[in-house]
Amino acid sequence: MARLGVESIRRQQLIDATLKVIEEHGFQGATIGKIAGASELSVGIVSHYFGGKQGLLEATMRYLLSSLQQDVSTLMAGRPNTPRERLMAIVDANFSGVQTHAQSAKTWLAFWTQAMHSPDLMRLQRVNERRLLSNLMFYLRPLMPADQVRTTAQTIAALIDGFWLRAAMSEGRIEPDQAIALCKTYVDQAIHANNGAS
Repeated sequence: MARLGVESIRRQQLIDATLKVIEEHGFQGATIGKIAGASELSVGIVSHYFGGKQGLLEATMRYLLSSLQQDVSTLMAGRPNTPRERLMAIVDANFSGVQTHAQSAKTWLAFWTQAMHSPDLMRLQRVNERRLLSNLMFYLRPLMPADQVRTTAQTIAALIDGFWLRAAMSEGRIEPDQAIALCKTYVDQAIHANNGAS
């Protein structure tokens, strides 16, 4: 039991170090040696737990994806159980502190770039995309005609990704609150344009 606890702690140390090193050096500069140094663990431990840099990046992305899902669940738990409020929680979660922190933002950007060249990372990206679309469509269905649901969900997802990317690249010129407000405005406009009820 203690061994499993140590393994979990070391894995999280390495994931935290990966976030830090990618923030400071970018993906290409995030060597196993730098990550091991930042975590104060040996290079051998990195290879032992993750099999190398690619495995560690995948684990780091799973961590960020899991954090996003936890944020969605937490925000939904504190809101009225209406489709509109659930949609608003999804928007809020995508711009939460963990997701917009500089370390996370730079890692997400590295992930998206590397996903174009890595089938394993692309698979994680597709899972993330499908989950977001599925959740959006589920909560949009009661609010509008069926033929508008997919297009509206795709537009909301594109707004979330686009505003998130602009916020991440703006070095503070675009605040998450602005992005949230613009996304939520679109959600409300789409609902009202389709004569939905909240």
